[in-house]
Amino acid sequence: MTVEKRLNIAIVGAGPGGLAAFIHFRRLPNVDLSVFDAAKELKEVGAGIGLNENTWRHLQLMGVADQIEQYTDRADGTAIDVENRNGTTGKLISRKYQSADPNLPAKSRIERYKLQNALLSGVPRDQIQLNKRLINLEETDGGVILYFKDGTSGGPFDLVIGADGIRSVVRSYAFPDHKLTYTGKLAYRILVPQENFAHIERIPQGSCFWHTKLTHVYTKPLDNGLFEIATRALVPDIDGTKVSWGHEVSKEEVGYCDTIRQILDVPDRWLEFALFGGPRLHSVIHGGRIALLGDASHPLSGAFGAGAAFAFEDAYVLAQAIAHIQKTGDSVGTALQLYDDIRGPHYEKLYHVLDGFADIAKEVEASSPEIDDNEFIEEIVQKGLHGDTKWIYTYDERLGQIDPAQGEAIQSIAAIPKAVSPAA
Repeated sequence: MTVEKRLNIAIVGAGPGGLAAFIHFRRLPNVDLSVFDAAKELKEVGAGIGLNENTWRHLQLMGVADQIEQYTDRADGTAIDVENRNGTTGKLISRKYQSADPNLPAKSRIERYKLQNALLSGVPRDQIQLNKRLINLEETDGGVILYFKDGTSGGPFDLVIGADGIRSVVRSYAFPDHKLTYTGKLAYRILVPQENFAHIERIPQGSCFWHTKLTHVYTKPLDNGLFEIATRALVPDIDGTKVSWGHEVSKEEVGYCDTIRQILDVPDRWLEFALFGGPRLHSVIHGGRIALLGDASHPLSGAFGAGAAFAFEDAYVLAQAIAHIQKTGDSVGTALQLYDDIRGPHYEKLYHVLDGFADIAKEVEASSPEIDDNEFIEEIVQKGLHGDTKWIYTYDERLGQIDPAQGEAIQSIAAIPKAVSPAA
């Protein structure tokens, strides 16, 4: 009788992507999992997070959607999905309503910690090793060994999954020439009780982007009577001290246009997030035993507001690729190549979209050099809305994820089941 070889797999990082990988890989046979996180306790930093169709799809696949459903309201066709406004004049540029299609999942925005808790409900927490800050990796004939700041080590592992965020140590090891740079922008986010805004008239009840020529403010009433504000500012890093996540600052350090100053004056404090990004990785795998997922694989600085969904897609596809080679008897390296062949083109398309956004501004400036700021804002917003970006939030294979000419294995692994609505 043949005994199948067990795979020893390490997941570095217990954020949304790492937890999603944990959930999917626990379902595979003959797998031993180790999960490491640098934090002393698992807690989510941030404000709100959007739940789009692809997010719901994966929450359902992981069996944790019911933990989120209680916080959502089904659309009746009158609920505003998103507005775009001129941040200087307040003028409405565009408005879109949520779909009332009962066959589609709810599209909503909730507090980030609720997503974190939903994912944690699907894993045994005692299997997550905390306070394990990775400092180095070593590839040996027997597998990959991990070394931690506390002096301990783990492995050797047949597969190491780097889900350790935009400042990924795993990525730095696998691709030492890949460098992050500060984008020159800071994001400020905060959640405040909605009652604190009762004195301000005509606040949009859906997601609203208030645009200026160089940046924007985002506002959205959330569940449980909370109100989210997020704004970006152009701030040079003169002394090189910017950090990347969740630094608390006073309200005096946050500046924006006078038109929405009433909203921005309400919070007494903000969470500051320095935005870092990097060039596209041309591969998200290394050495046949290392794979990157989530922000570690695509340092996009939160450009699409769907980072959790992208990480969920990565985790699902990687687990499917490993399940495939368990059936065929192929190597882990073969599974990683399948994963790379699927996710690499996806992120290439995302970077092309970002390039397109930048090109729109250049095109408007070149074609209308005398245009005033308000006309400039309206034109670039309208041009940006006309782009085909639906595939980003639905993972629609017809719009670019799966090449029909690719092999049957790739098409099978890449095909993620559609989300369904409990109301359907």
